[in-house]
Amino acid sequence: MRHTQLHAFDAVARQGGFVAAAEHLHLTQPALTIQVRALEEQYALKLFSRSGGRVKLTEAGRQLFVLTRELFAVEDRVRDYLTASRDLDSGELRLSVDGPHLAMNLIAAFRQRYPKIQLSVSSGNAHSVWQDLIEGRADVVIVANPPDDQRVDIQPIRRSGLHVLVDAQHPWATRKKVKLTELVGQSAILREPQSNTRRTLDRALADTGLDLGVIMELGGREATLEAVAAGLGIGFVFAHEVGNDKRVRSVPLTGVKFTNLDTVAALNSHRQRGVVEAFFNVVESWADLNGNLG
Repeated sequence: MRHTQLHAFDAVARQGGFVAAAEHLHLTQPALTIQVRALEEQYALKLFSRSGGRVKLTEAGRQLFVLTRELFAVEDRVRDYLTASRDLDSGELRLSVDGPHLAMNLIAAFRQRYPKIQLSVSSGNAHSVWQDLIEGRADVVIVANPPDDQRVDIQPIRRSGLHVLVDAQHPWATRKKVKLTELVGQSAILREPQSNTRRTLDRALADTGLDLGVIMELGGREATLEAVAAGLGIGFVFAHEVGNDKRVRSVPLTGVKFTNLDTVAALNSHRQRGVVEAFFNVVESWADLNGNLG
């Protein structure tokens, strides 16, 4: 067993494919493939299933990935100790986020304090972001309503309520609030089922026995905003998510007892890394300053 083989396997598992892993490790794809294949042949294990150009971990691969994540988490901590100064003048932090507005504020605060740390940021819905964390593709995630998981350290940031999103010409655009019961009969635009916005709305509707009727389902917050701005129907967002787009208005939705809790999270095995600890400290300072959990 060679360190380079394990490193190659771990990179493919984290990046979700051989091409992305090769780019991440600055290797050619054939060289990376040879390393993984040698590991599989040496121990008579099939670590990845390959179908239609997609790569997935087998059960043996998933079990090995848990171990390599532990191994390379320690390696990362050693590297931090040896190469980063007390003032964090070097290092890298991989972030995955489920929404741009809060994330950009926190990233800006972090960059102001630690301008020499290299940041890479990916985005997705709450489910995919959580998988990025668990599967080792991200060091830290900013995600709403995470599941309880003993492997993960979670720090709350802010709590926010559900809003109705309407175009600027909609009769509700000047309203101070909209009741949940008023949604019945409206043309509604919903996020994908795995998004926190959709799950919160579905829980509220199920709790009251309401049915929206005709709906359109779109993947992603940006697509929903564009559809609402085009007058295709009403959408749903959490407070703080709209920004300054003058084409739309967000109006608080009353009658919903469920709220959205934004958090920052990291695997316990990564929590003591210098850059991870620094990000958590910045988040805590930002939340305290902005009073978001009050």
